[in-house]
Amino acid sequence: MARDLLPGPAGRRTFGRPGHVHHARHARPAGRVNRSYYGWLAGSTLSAFGDSALFFALGWAATGIAPHVAGLVLTAFSLPRAVLLLLGGVLGDRWGPRRMLLVCSAVVGTCCFVLAAVASNVTAALLLVTAAVVGTVDAFALPAAGALPRLFVTEEELPRAMALRTSVTQIVTLGAGPISGVIVAVVGLVGALVVDGVTFAVQFLVLLAIRPPYDVSPQSAPRSVLREAGDGIRVAWRDPVLRSVLLVVALVAAFVLPVRSLCVPLLARANGWSASETGVVVGVGVAGGLIVTLLVARFGTFSRPGLVGGLGCLLAAAGIAGLGAAASVPVAVGVTLVQGVGIGIFTSHIAPVFVRSTPRSHLTRLQSLLSLAQTIPLLGSTNLLAALDIQGALVLSAVATAVAGGALLRLEPIAAAERRTAT
Repeated sequence: MARDLLPGPAGRRTFGRPGHVHHARHARPAGRVNRSYYGWLAGSTLSAFGDSALFFALGWAATGIAPHVAGLVLTAFSLPRAVLLLLGGVLGDRWGPRRMLLVCSAVVGTCCFVLAAVASNVTAALLLVTAAVVGTVDAFALPAAGALPRLFVTEEELPRAMALRTSVTQIVTLGAGPISGVIVAVVGLVGALVVDGVTFAVQFLVLLAIRPPYDVSPQSAPRSVLREAGDGIRVAWRDPVLRSVLLVVALVAAFVLPVRSLCVPLLARANGWSASETGVVVGVGVAGGLIVTLLVARFGTFSRPGLVGGLGCLLAAAGIAGLGAAASVPVAVGVTLVQGVGIGIFTSHIAPVFVRSTPRSHLTRLQSLLSLAQTIPLLGSTNLLAALDIQGALVLSAVATAVAGGALLRLEPIAAAERRTAT
C-alpha cells in the first residue's frame, strides 16, 4: 500500500509513515473513508448535476439562435478556463483548496441568481456572459476540487476515495442528460440558472460545515503569481513521477477523448447508424469506465499502479482498434465497452499516483497542470483526427494509446515509486 510523502532534506520527498490523524475524533480503522468526505462528495455531486443542467440549457438555447452562437458560447466557456487555470492553481495553494471552493461556490451561486433575475429574454449576450462567468470560476474551482480528496483521507484510502468520486461523476453524466432536458422543457434557461444556483448554495453550506482532517494552512505570498506558477511547473518537471504521469496523460487525453466526441459520431454516419444507436455506443463506453471505478471504490487498486495503468491503456487501444473494424452496432458496443474498461483501469490507478506524489505545498498548482495536460493537446489532436478519414483517425488513436501504455510499462520513475511504496 502507499505510504505518505513527507518533505525531506534538500527539498526532496521521502516515503515515510502514513500521515497522522490531526484529531482523535477522525481516527478510524484502516480502509474506511472519512465521513466528512462523503458530505463533501454529496455537495460536489449536487453542484455537478446543476452544472450539467445549465450546460444543457446553454447549448439548447444557443443552437436555437444560430449554429455560430453555439460555437461562441463553447468558446466563451473554454477560453477563460484554459487561460486562468494556472492562476487558479496558484491562488488555491495560497488560500487552501477548501477556502478556494468556498469562494467559487459563493460566486457561482450568486451569479446564477443574478442572471436569472435579469434574464427577461434569452439573448446571445446573456448566453455568452453566463458561459464566460462559469468558465472563469471553473478555472479556479477545478484545481481545488481535484486536490480536495487528499485533505479528507489517508494515502492508503486515496485510490478508493478518488474512484468513488469518479464513479459518482460518471453516474451524474449518464443521468443528467434526460433530467436536464425535462428541466429545460419545463422551466427553460432561467429555471436551469436557479437550479444551478441552489446546488452551489448547498455545496457552499456543506463546505462551510465540514473541516477536512488533513487540511492545509493558507500560505504567505512573498512572490508574484507568475513566479509561483512557474515554480509549480518546475516542481512537476523535475519530479520524475509527476513529469512522467503528465506526459502520459497528455498523450492519452489527446487521442482517447476525441474517440467518443468525434470518431464515434463520424463512424456512425459512415455506417448509417441512428442517433439513438450512436448514443448507446457512447453510453456503453462511459458504463465500462463506471464499472471499473465502482470496483476500485469497493476493493481498492492493485499494488503496482504503473503496470496496471499501462495494461489498461493497451486494453483501451485494442478497443479503439476494434472500433475501426466495427461494421454493426453490436460489435461497436462490445469494443467500446472494452475501451471504457481500459481507460477506467488507467485513470483509477494513475490519478492517485499523481495526487499522492504532489507536495502538499503545490496541491492545486499541479492539479491545474493536470487539467491543462488534458485540455491543450486536444486543440491540435481533434483537428488532426478530423482531417483524416475515420479509419485513419481510429488507427492513429489506437496507436497513440498503445504507445502511452507501453511507456507506462517501461517508465522507471513509476516502477521506482512502486518499489519504494512497497517497502
